[in-house]
Amino acid sequence: MMVSVMENAELNSLLNTYFEAYQGTTRIMADLVAWPLSQNKLSFEQFLILRRIATSDEVTLNDIALQRQVTRSAISRQVKALLAQHYVFQVPDPRDRRRLYLHLTAGGQRVELLVNEAITEHFDLWVKRLGASQIGEALTMMEKFSDQVLQLTPQDKAQ
Repeated sequence: MMVSVMENAELNSLLNTYFEAYQGTTRIMADLVAWPLSQNKLSFEQFLILRRIATSDEVTLNDIALQRQVTRSAISRQVKALLAQHYVFQVPDPRDRRRLYLHLTAGGQRVELLVNEAITEHFDLWVKRLGASQIGEALTMMEKFSDQVLQLTPQDKAQ
């Protein structure tokens, strides 16, 4: 019974540390992108969509949903907002007109470039301060953590 109490106390301490780290890290990471996004009336999700379109030749709404592991409707809502802001346009596939390829307008290209440059400039300050290897190690650890948590089964979660 004493071991169980010790484990619970350790678990509680670890959970509290996680909450503090999560709050601090998400605030810092949000600050990296908040200003350039707000200046261009974009959400982070919308910027990631613009970035994917900018770096892909033929990309569809479904391609983005699969990559981001979210529903088509979640991406569709973001794309509708980008269409309304005239940042993207759609071109039907000549072989299957139901399939729509996403492209950036001139305005979309400009905004994606401006936001990307602002974020890159800010991120470069982090790299200069902490070093590329420390940033790389932190990102590798975060990816590993994310991958392992995503692999938890319902049985793991029930325990």
